Amino acid sequence: MNRLLTPTEHLMWLSSQNSPENVVLCATIKGMLSVKQLTDALAWVQRRHSRLGLRIVVEQNNRPRFVSENVPNIPLKVIPRQGAEHWCQVVQEELLHPIPWNIGPLLRFVLLQSPNEANLILTFDHCIGDGISAAYLIRDILRYIGEPDSDRSLLPDLPPIDELIETASDTVGQDNKEWTQLPEVALLTHPQQKQDFSDWQLRLLHWNFSHEDTTQLVARCREQQTTVHGAICASFLLALATEKNLQLETVIYCHSPINLRKYLHPPIGENFGEYITRPTTSHTITKSSEFWDLARDVKHKLNLVITEGKLFEDVSRARSLLSNCYQGDRFVDFRNQITVDLAITNMGRLNIPHQFNDLELQELYVTVTGPKTLPIIIGVVTLKGRMCLTWRYPESVLPNASAQRIKLEAMQRLSDAAQTKMI
Repeated sequence: MNRLLTPTEHLMWLSSQNSPENVVLCATIKGMLSVKQLTDALAWVQRRHSRLGLRIVVEQNNRPRFVSENVPNIPLKVIPRQGAEHWCQVVQEELLHPIPWNIGPLLRFVLLQSPNEANLILTFDHCIGDGISAAYLIRDILRYIGEPDSDRSLLPDLPPIDELIETASDTVGQDNKEWTQLPEVALLTHPQQKQDFSDWQLRLLHWNFSHEDTTQLVARCREQQTTVHGAICASFLLALATEKNLQLETVIYCHSPINLRKYLHPPIGENFGEYITRPTTSHTITKSSEFWDLARDVKHKLNLVITEGKLFEDVSRARSLLSNCYQGDRFVDFRNQITVDLAITNMGRLNIPHQFNDLELQELYVTVTGPKTLPIIIGVVTLKGRMCLTWRYPESVLPNASAQRIKLEAMQRLSDAAQTKMI
């Protein structure tokens, strides 16, 4: 691959210079995972998925470009596993550890190894992929190791999302055409200074629902004509309002990434790439707000994004955001210009196997670095009929005690609504 970053990729890459834009996925695996097996698997997936073999160079006109020449193998760090909670500490560190984009590749792995159980932690730059991509990648690795006779085909190098949606939006297509013709003066120098994250501490909470509780929640959501995502959003919207002790009517903004794979042509399939849109919905909270009404409101407003043809607005906005992300010589992170109180990224029910002969995929947890000002980012993955959740929060914005109270309040509301004992 050798091409310019598109406006959406360019904008995200610029933001990662201000603070990392890492996606981190942790897989808990039962069975013995050897370093030799994993090294061989990483070499293969780097060939299978073209975006795993890239670095970024900045041309003389300040345009960043993906190149595949002289890219090292995928880094793998091996650490003896120190118990069931060890992975949380490592993930917290990975969230703030920048990826050397000029060297590549734009991802790395950490293996927490023990004789009978391991945690495989994947970290990658958000400009090359999303959470669904990461889940497919973990599956590919385990299949390569556990099923030696499985398919070894390489996947085609698909166009970036900006080009894939041209057929769906003439406006976006025109924007992209204009972007490639911009004069050099419109492309400002990327940030050169080394960023210091020593004063920014991220913390991670994690928990999961049993198969029984997950099944009960799904059933209750269907009865109430909403979605599990709507219910999770409602629980945290109400818990956040309770923690803030809001006495008057207030509006809270919720960010919910949507998977675009089924809306794109040609079909994306299982390619590694960034194929999401990021709508933000607003919800009015009062002391009399009802849980299921709020859950239905979330579902309704996200459905409007689809029915009103707004799925691809992120790409349409990227060029204008990119043109206005500097004040003089100072880069202004667009992530801090968007009003969001919480973000819930729900990968849904993953349609991937969990048994690979002697290896078993037991749990998957996903999280992202996100902007410094966003207190609540919830990651949700449903695997083997069980929901696994993470919550990353910055201590400077949300004290530990507040985070614990919000979590307990949200889970209590979800438990009450689903009529289970999930807390």
